[in-house]
Amino acid sequence: MLKKILLITSILLLIICGLVAYGLYAMEIDDHYGDLQEVYFDSKSGDIIVNKQTQKFGIITKGWKRADVITKENDTLDLYELIYVNQKENKYEVFRSEKELKIKTLSFEKIMKLKKKKLIETIIKN
Repeated sequence: MLKKILLITSILLLIICGLVAYGLYAMEIDDHYGDLQEVYFDSKSGDIIVNKQTQKFGIITKGWKRADVITKENDTLDLYELIYVNQKENKYEVFRSEKELKIKTLSFEKIMKLKKKKLIETIIKN
């Protein structure tokens, strides 16, 4: 009987600790990205993100707590830095492709042509 009580208590404690840890993780993402947390959670490494107003783009690489964007100039920017210019959110779009696209061969115009030909799929758009 004592073993059952200890086992059930241990399992409940483990579940509660897991929920608290996930809540803290989600809060960390929300604190850093705010409205862009949808982009963080829905995108994958290898997706292309385009800032439509500045025509800057890059490939998303995701870590455990951050999403970085590798640009054509080989700069690594935080997702927030690419989308927010002068602390204002710009229009952006995230694309996914079946084939791996090389950042060096892409341009803003080529990305828009690929979108028009439906060779890349829109994942998120604002």
